[in-house]
Amino acid sequence: MAAGPPVSIKTSTGFTILCLHDPHYNLAHLALINDSGSRDDMPVGSGVTHCLEHLLFKGTSDRNTFQVLSELENKGGDLNAFTTKERLVLHASCPAIHSLNALDLLGDMWWHSNWSDEEFHKEQKVIREEIGMYRDNPEESLLEEFEELVFGRHPLAHPILGFEHQLMSLSPKEVHAYYRNIFLQRPTVLVYHGPLEPNEIKAAIERRYPKARRARVPVQTAPQRLRPQGLRRSKSLEKVQDFNQAYGMIGGRAPSVSDETRWAIALLFNWLGGDHMSARLSMELREKLALVYEIEAQYSPYSDTGMWSVQFSCDPSNHPMVQKRIEHILNRPTLSTPTASEFKIAKEQMIGRIILSEENRLQNIIGWGQAHLDGNRLLDSHEIMDRIHRIPRTAVLEAARHLFRDLPKRSLLWTCAP
Repeated sequence: MAAGPPVSIKTSTGFTILCLHDPHYNLAHLALINDSGSRDDMPVGSGVTHCLEHLLFKGTSDRNTFQVLSELENKGGDLNAFTTKERLVLHASCPAIHSLNALDLLGDMWWHSNWSDEEFHKEQKVIREEIGMYRDNPEESLLEEFEELVFGRHPLAHPILGFEHQLMSLSPKEVHAYYRNIFLQRPTVLVYHGPLEPNEIKAAIERRYPKARRARVPVQTAPQRLRPQGLRRSKSLEKVQDFNQAYGMIGGRAPSVSDETRWAIALLFNWLGGDHMSARLSMELREKLALVYEIEAQYSPYSDTGMWSVQFSCDPSNHPMVQKRIEHILNRPTLSTPTASEFKIAKEQMIGRIILSEENRLQNIIGWGQAHLDGNRLLDSHEIMDRIHRIPRTAVLEAARHLFRDLPKRSLLWTCAP
């Protein structure tokens, strides 16, 4: 188990670095995390942040595209990026002896990105193909449509890849302006886990990247970060789609990543429908009744709100019974929450998942960076386990009552043509 949490240091310009110094670790993981995501795309255009993610790999002032893509891989390392609703993350992993090389490469891509119009139009087409692939994936396209039901016209409902017509109308000039005037002005944090000392990283950043400075725009105060209005009533939608099985989602709004109830909610959803075979919904609908192929429950907190959902796939003839059983479980406190004897097991399950996840060091540092941008204190694994142990069962009962019975819900079902 890795020590933690990392120490926080700042450069002379106020740029934040989170560093977990691990002198005997023979790998290095590092990530740059920016407080911009698909919900911040407008008014430039839907999909601009994800488009920028692609363009960061298309060359810098000092490196061409081939050098960017091959430099770390030739040293046995890995380089990648992803975009979420609220963040863009550029990350790398490599043998520890190449830590400074990886740091230099990521910094160059981040602060000195420089792509041609030809590369821009090429990536537009690549992303358009990516959007098409998502449309052909029922689970992904179902989620996108369900988010529209939950968030309406709010930017949190926008797909991360963007709407195709808006993506294709973006110009190189617009994306360059977004990169310089918006993206680079938003809060960013660098997170590192490896053998380098914090001051070594600080010195390297100050020497090579004077543009790395405290953001001019505070975290979570961009004009686009308007909290979505609450749902006024429950709503259900059913559609006929060209798939061989039925797909459905039930869910609604949930507390944000800063809300203290998030710990109880996370425990509830791990017990109810986490990625383990003994989860309540899986045991009831899959193992006992054989009504579903897959079923899971998720809690997705954002900076100012959140979403909970139950997603399932089943034989088309079973979908009325599946929906009925899910609603029955959620509406009955004795079914939707663990009993007193199950509560202890639920805590041990969640703690075990956390301990297992610590094997993924890259995932850990990205989580630290996101927590920092969310304004939450960084906790080590012992503090997290203690926090879980101290969750009272009444908090889980109250969370289930509030989410499943007090607040409006949304449901979306895709059925097959007869």
